Amino acid sequence: MRSLIGVSVVILVIIAGWLFAYNYIDAHATDLIQALEQMTKDIESENWDTASDKYLKTREQWLEIRDRWAVIIHHHEIDNIDLAMARTRKYIEEKDKPLSLGEIEVLKQLFHIVKESETVTLTNLL
Repeated sequence: MRSLIGVSVVILVIIAGWLFAYNYIDAHATDLIQALEQMTKDIESENWDTASDKYLKTREQWLEIRDRWAVIIHHHEIDNIDLAMARTRKYIEEKDKPLSLGEIEVLKQLFHIVKESETVTLTNLL
């Protein structure tokens, strides 16, 4: 009987941890996606200085949470985000509208992928 209680407690702790991690990732990913959407609007209207400032704030926000995410998600996803961030920075510096917009869409998709991969679903449980 004690082993059943012990196993039950461990399972509850694992599920609670997963829910906490998902909520943490979901909140930050949503914030980053919204910041990228604002950056998209600035680039579309060719406000390059504003877009650059928003990029720097978004990059700073990413760097603050990056190491904590590394504990929760695959490093491959973090590497992909880092690479897309670097390309976005360069495209904004060069004022390349199509490539900037394309890379921002890649970043948004990467954050969506991370959110989906951490969702508590039957697929993710198996």
